[in-house]
Amino acid sequence: MNILLPDGDLRPSTRDRQRDELISILESQSGTSSRRRLLVPLAAAAAIVLVAALGFALKDRNPRVEQVALAPAVEPLSAGEKVHLGQRCLVSYNLATSTGHAVLDGFRFVNPPSDAYVRTWVVGYGDGLWVNCGFNQAGVMVSGTAATPRLGLFNEVQAGGPGSGAYIKSVTRVTVTPLGSEPVEALLRNGFYYAPVRSAPAGKAETDGSPRPYVVRGYDATGNLVYTSPKTEADRKADRAACRSDPTGRTYALVGTELPLPAPKACRPNLPWTRLPN
Repeated sequence: MNILLPDGDLRPSTRDRQRDELISILESQSGTSSRRRLLVPLAAAAAIVLVAALGFALKDRNPRVEQVALAPAVEPLSAGEKVHLGQRCLVSYNLATSTGHAVLDGFRFVNPPSDAYVRTWVVGYGDGLWVNCGFNQAGVMVSGTAATPRLGLFNEVQAGGPGSGAYIKSVTRVTVTPLGSEPVEALLRNGFYYAPVRSAPAGKAETDGSPRPYVVRGYDATGNLVYTSPKTEADRKADRAACRSDPTGRTYALVGTELPLPAPKACRPNLPWTRLPN
């Protein structure tokens, strides 16, 4: 799922529209207003990164054993690179002046594949929201994921941009398989996963049987497969009708549908997510 983040400032009207859309997703149906509005660039990205469009976990009945390499090697960014790219990341999420904002992590893949979509990552924090931003070889911000303990995760693994997303504590291994390629082992780092995969956009003329551009799998410490993302467009549509309630039971979302929202007790609770300090 490709999440494009603009590499510059947005017009006020665009910011306001995107904030309103994000708030409509995040806020409780009780009508309580947010104390602070957050921006996730691109209207579609708001629903993707914070409430995710993956829905209920799909489990392979007979999953094949994936032949994958070790987790990719990374190296830390220099202090200057971390500050510079981290600031750009925070600005993109409108967190550069937020309460407690900080740049927490920054690294790049060592010798990634030549077609890797993202080479460098930074992670920032502000107002209870953890965000990461991925940069390609040219230094353009092309991907991102956001998560917050207040909402938790819809599933054991929650995809954001291509090859990145969040995972719950019991998941100890994640693989990402681009369409037409072999699975790629992801690096698990402080509640987010990162895999140096190639870009695999969805087809233009999709049908219910069309394969998804990426399939994400999560495993627990015993090697059991605990999560598989939708494999076809029909699976994705079915998942988008799923609902979840947040850990407090107050905030919930029915993703991708305009049907009346059910009571929180009728939805599966979100799974707890905590980003550990570096």
